Amino acid sequence: MPSSLAERLRERIRREGPISFAGFMEAALYDPEEGYYSRGAPIGEGGDFVTSPSVSPAFAATLARLFARDGASLAGDLTFVEVGAGEGRFLSDFARALERDSPGVASRTRLVAVERAPAAREKLAALGFTVFPDVAAAPVRGWIFANELYDALPVGRVIGAANDGIEELRIGLEGERFAWTHVSAPSAWNAYFSRFGIVLEPGQVAEIRPGATNLHRELARALERGRLVLFDYGHCARTLYHSLARRGGTLAVHSGGRRGGDLLDRPGEQDLTAHVNWDEILAVGEEEGLASEGPTRQGRFLTQAGVFDFASDEAEKWRIYRLVDPAGMGEEISVVVQSRAIAPLQF
Repeated sequence: MPSSLAERLRERIRREGPISFAGFMEAALYDPEEGYYSRGAPIGEGGDFVTSPSVSPAFAATLARLFARDGASLAGDLTFVEVGAGEGRFLSDFARALERDSPGVASRTRLVAVERAPAAREKLAALGFTVFPDVAAAPVRGWIFANELYDALPVGRVIGAANDGIEELRIGLEGERFAWTHVSAPSAWNAYFSRFGIVLEPGQVAEIRPGATNLHRELARALERGRLVLFDYGHCARTLYHSLARRGGTLAVHSGGRRGGDLLDRPGEQDLTAHVNWDEILAVGEEEGLASEGPTRQGRFLTQAGVFDFASDEAEKWRIYRLVDPAGMGEEISVVVQSRAIAPLQF
């Protein structure tokens, strides 16, 4: 049997014919043995990319304060769930901040980590968190939180064709090399773009995320009372699929602290990501009875929430500035909040 992930993907293509990019991306990121996240993604300073929790603990402290304010209005036991918890950087910072600043709320809050990578689940359990491979069935009274979760879900890739149609870009082989090939797109994908009023121009490339609806519906149904709080790279549909702004789509590679490279090169060894269609996420939550706020740019959200209150010195102030920088994360990342049976979020 082929030993490497790349060889196993080649064998699959030889056996099945060209595969969807979603299938390629699923294997590249989440293969149990050689997937990028399964092996332990190098995230943070000096790694392939940084996330807000890896930049400053003030990110988690700010959200812990907002959660504590909600906790004051919610009686009884509370749950804080992080979906896609990785190795626990955010959840550890959140736990420390909540215990330090709001011990009464902390004493009645159960911290739950949802993580699909087995090695990361072991580390989370060692830190003392309740750990599940997927969203717990028990209803959540509190928050369900995710940072850069949806942009790591596998995407299909399409290209605008003549007569306002689309074709799917699948992955085939040219010798031993992975290569793009055009096939007819599933009818459901045509309906997806029509639902959001999007017509791709001929030659325009875009992504579609088949698993986003089911995941978000699952999270929304798990929320009994409280909030779904999502931070991610995303836009509303008309901006995300604008032919002038993003003619080549948003699919990207991160490796060695740099963005860019061959999407099909070295599967399992580099990060693959694409921006989120917030209109899709908002619509699903609202279908499940949630009230929506946002999307709001991360910089504005964190500044209004008082993130600079947690700057202990000048060095930390500059780290926090990276979170709100309008030329970086502050503008590129946005926040969506969806709530059930609780007043709108207050800063």
